[in-house]
Amino acid sequence: MPTPIVTDAVFELPFPREKVWKIFAKTDWLNRSLDLPEVTYTTDPLAEGGSAVFGSARMAGQTFTWREWPFEWVQDEFYRVRREFLTGPLVEGVLGLKFAVTPGGGTRLTARSILTPRHFVGAIAARTLIAPRAAQAMTRAVAHVREHLGGAKIPILPKLPVTPPNEGVFGDRMTALARELSAPPVLERFRAWITETPDVELTHIRPKAVARLWNEDSWDTLRTLLLATHYGLLQFRWEVLCPNCRSSRQPRTISLGTLRREAHCDVCGINYDGELDKSVELKFSVHPGVKKIPDQTFCLAGPGGKPHIVAQWLLAPGEERAVHWPAGLDGLRLKSPQVRQPFALTGAVGKAPVTIAAGREGFTADDQVRAGDTVLRNPNPFPVQISLEQIAWDDDILTAAAATNWQVFREHFAAEVISPDEQVVVGEQVVLFTDLRGSTAMYHALGDARAYARVRDHFSVLRNAIERHHGGIVKTIGDAVMAVFSNVPDAFSALEALFAGIQTANATMPENERLVLKAGLHAGRCLAVNANERLDYFGTAINLAARLVDCSRGGEVAISDDVFSRPSLRSHLGPRLFAATPVQLVPRGFAEPIGVWLLPMTDAGN
Repeated sequence: MPTPIVTDAVFELPFPREKVWKIFAKTDWLNRSLDLPEVTYTTDPLAEGGSAVFGSARMAGQTFTWREWPFEWVQDEFYRVRREFLTGPLVEGVLGLKFAVTPGGGTRLTARSILTPRHFVGAIAARTLIAPRAAQAMTRAVAHVREHLGGAKIPILPKLPVTPPNEGVFGDRMTALARELSAPPVLERFRAWITETPDVELTHIRPKAVARLWNEDSWDTLRTLLLATHYGLLQFRWEVLCPNCRSSRQPRTISLGTLRREAHCDVCGINYDGELDKSVELKFSVHPGVKKIPDQTFCLAGPGGKPHIVAQWLLAPGEERAVHWPAGLDGLRLKSPQVRQPFALTGAVGKAPVTIAAGREGFTADDQVRAGDTVLRNPNPFPVQISLEQIAWDDDILTAAAATNWQVFREHFAAEVISPDEQVVVGEQVVLFTDLRGSTAMYHALGDARAYARVRDHFSVLRNAIERHHGGIVKTIGDAVMAVFSNVPDAFSALEALFAGIQTANATMPENERLVLKAGLHAGRCLAVNANERLDYFGTAINLAARLVDCSRGGEVAISDDVFSRPSLRSHLGPRLFAATPVQLVPRGFAEPIGVWLLPMTDAGN
């Protein structure tokens, strides 16, 4: 075996390593800025679990192919990847970055490459061509990052292409957007963002990340992006995220109508169901009529694409390795594609050093520690990839449920529904039903025209309250309304607003025209379906919420015991908590009694 050629390039940056890490951990972006070529990846499933990943790329007129082993990293500290070349002048390349804290609180960044040549010509190429060019490109990238972190308004990395928009199409669609988006500063900020942002940032747009960039409320930002999509400046990207790697390997899906319940991750080697409230994410991309941006890949599995993974290691057969992970993090677990069950780090296991073995069925821990280190052990005859991940899903993910629940989405994209042949798991939805007490008598007393006008006005009050609190009206049934929300606090805030709105409207009306609102609130898992070309939901949770509204006597909301007992609601109730009355009811269509809380929402029940 030829002698490996080791090259270190060391850089000093006067910025905290957490900031430096966030930029250089974006390995797909970094490889673009280093003038590395686009990579085509393929996978082969492994009998022990997971997949072998192979890459190929053309460079200097030659095609290179390699096996790419999983990245290893500890957040904010280091990462590295090993490429085992099948063709070309190298046998192997190990590439990585180390992030060290300097005495002044800055970062010492060390870029290391270990290149093993295949032959004498390969050694010359590695010493005189490959390593020097890589060092020059890295020097250029670090200088650029130094300027960026110093406050210069430039992209975070150099040489990221910016495709100019098609001015005719862009101008026409911006004019259409301007007619509805009556906020010139927001419009101009959007125009500059589309025009000046590097292409790579416009292919997988996360609204919450854009909101941080714009220093704007996330829902206001989402509204802007939805309107821009409505007028053809952006388009949807529905991505079904793998529960293991939390990324998507599926072809681009620009409509819910083409979304399938079942998905497959080639890298993790698993099948899974998409869930609208967790694993189906809504992203955006610039519309191809505005900018034609190729959807390219330059790195598949670096740490920047998996922010939920705090650390990752690849253990050889029989290997034991002392490891550590960042302190002060809770809600973590160990996971591996070669181990069937994850392992939650709770109590002493998460705090004190232990030895953790990665068996086929699951992880096992004991207190046989070595010099105070935590030790990971692979007892298997094959390599094992172990990830230390945060159990909670990333807050930056805009789930399909949260997006499609919002009234703004439903009004502008009413045709955005799942296929009639699919029933997609939504997960938990917070379901609100409302109805009017005594509306039939009001029609008799006031006449159809006058009574209908009052009911129509009440629909407007409900719609505004529900939209302001990030919910959406699924359907109306006579005088009744079914609405959905992604969380209980938003649903209850909407309840307070709609009852207050009805009470305000009643104050200007004669007694015989005052409306009395009833409501029922419940939460639970359900399925999403296409019902008459509208996104609808069904399941036991929906049925129970519909029955709860019948329990309300008017001026109050009937809340299921499950929802009422949740800390997220009880902390939101304030003084109302002590006004609730518990009852046991057998809702129509249910065999067993359930606990219900009747909570007054108006001063006098009207």
